[in-house]
Amino acid sequence: MSVTDDLAPSLQKLYYSAENTLPLSHLDEEKICQIARDLDSAGSDKEHYVTGWMGLNSVVLVRSYQSKRGSADGIVLTRGDKYRLSVQSVIFRIPKPLLWITFRRRPRTMKVITYSRLDEMHNGLQQYHNIQEPQLKEQLEADWREINDYLGMACWQREHDHPVWNSLQQQLNAERLVALCAHDFFDTAKLQKDGDFEGRWQKGFFIGRRSDGAAVVLLSWQHPETQEMASYLFEILKKSTGPTRLRLSLRPRKQEKFYPLNPFDVQHLQDALQMFEQAESAMATAVPTLHHQR
Repeated sequence: MSVTDDLAPSLQKLYYSAENTLPLSHLDEEKICQIARDLDSAGSDKEHYVTGWMGLNSVVLVRSYQSKRGSADGIVLTRGDKYRLSVQSVIFRIPKPLLWITFRRRPRTMKVITYSRLDEMHNGLQQYHNIQEPQLKEQLEADWREINDYLGMACWQREHDHPVWNSLQQQLNAERLVALCAHDFFDTAKLQKDGDFEGRWQKGFFIGRRSDGAAVVLLSWQHPETQEMASYLFEILKKSTGPTRLRLSLRPRKQEKFYPLNPFDVQHLQDALQMFEQAESAMATAVPTLHHQR
């Protein structure tokens, strides 16, 4: 059985899914807090954030965010440079009389769901319940369903000790990265540059290695929907104590930085492994052509 076949069942979901999620309008404060607790890998009551990736879009888990108005838990989805959807439960610090005057409510805890465009100046936040455009509301509901699929797969991974991550650590070891970087595929003067990397396009994606000789692999592709140039970065981290391990990072757009992926970012882990295997295969078939041209 191949590695890919062995990992196939791991896209199961736990607790959350698009089919079983509540609409945004039906969420309550406790449900939002429960989502934040289920995906919290830090296990701390102090303010912190955990960033996951749903496709090329960041999903930030917010825990105990502190501001003048109070403390908040929740999820923030950012769709590239287009817009941001925030679903949070806020515990207000302001006095109850002022809370009543401002929000017409007495409980200190309330849900706050907001939408904000990122491609327009001075547009500000819109409360979800104030949005009048049916098409926009449906888009945000679709986002929320997709987030719940992402959460369900992430929770399944956590409850089962991250099987995809553990398998990836076993499969993509230092020897395999070294072998790819030393391949005859790179024995040509026509290598293209991408920052600190050099490589070639082959069968629809860019295969690169660090130009300083380190065993670090860059694989890039053009996203079919957004046309953005996204990349995976494979590098081995050496520890003075304990075994070495793979760090896998995502660059959602060429102008952005690399973000380390989490053990629960299961779709990306599977896609990265498949792309690495495809790169090895593409390089093997490209070598005879290179030698023939010499």
